[in-house]
Amino acid sequence: MARHLLALINRDQLRPGDTVPSEVQIGLDLKVSRGSVREAYRTLAALGILEIEGGRRPRLKAIDPQVLAQVFDYALTTAQVSVAHVIETRRAIELQTAQLAARYATPAQRQALRDLVKQMRAAGSDHVRRVACDTAIHTIIAEASGNPLNSILLAALRTPVEASSRIHFDDSRSESELVRVIDAHDAVVERICSGDAMGAVSAMSYHFDISIVHVERNGTPETAQALGT
Repeated sequence: MARHLLALINRDQLRPGDTVPSEVQIGLDLKVSRGSVREAYRTLAALGILEIEGGRRPRLKAIDPQVLAQVFDYALTTAQVSVAHVIETRRAIELQTAQLAARYATPAQRQALRDLVKQMRAAGSDHVRRVACDTAIHTIIAEASGNPLNSILLAALRTPVEASSRIHFDDSRSESELVRVIDAHDAVVERICSGDAMGAVSAMSYHFDISIVHVERNGTPETAQALGT
């Protein structure tokens, strides 16, 4: 039944927000019970494909990074992948987004990035505010790359890594280290805003180098071991 619905989505070229046939209609089309259709719809809802609300026909959902985040978190929890594997993947994607953002970022996105760096500096010891700026910078860079998969994958990869390494929950960096982190973000943003694609890649690579040092020093023992320390 799930396969039938996916084929219908493709055939009718449905898009996020569009409604799909009711349980009754699918049941009649396939000559199956309404309960069987309901179970298939619930499965698709759990996969982040359908949005089901009482009294309304199910609608197609936009891709939710949190669905992928749960998959990645499960893979980490069950040791099918390591934190190092996730960080390596995230790093590769972040380098690509920086390069593409330097080419395709709009004037509004470039200004937003510069504003966020200023806010990050102004945050001082306000850890929550500083982290919010950090996350927003990476989010805008991913959006500026022009490839929506970059935004989806990075959002999904960010949550399990931060939870495993505690890099955003227990920041013990000194003031000088925090300045260096902010400077690293500033360098990435300036290269992007100046259209220097290769410079943006180098700056993002350095940003990850110093971030990994912090993870190695302050993450869980499992994280440190995964990173080879």
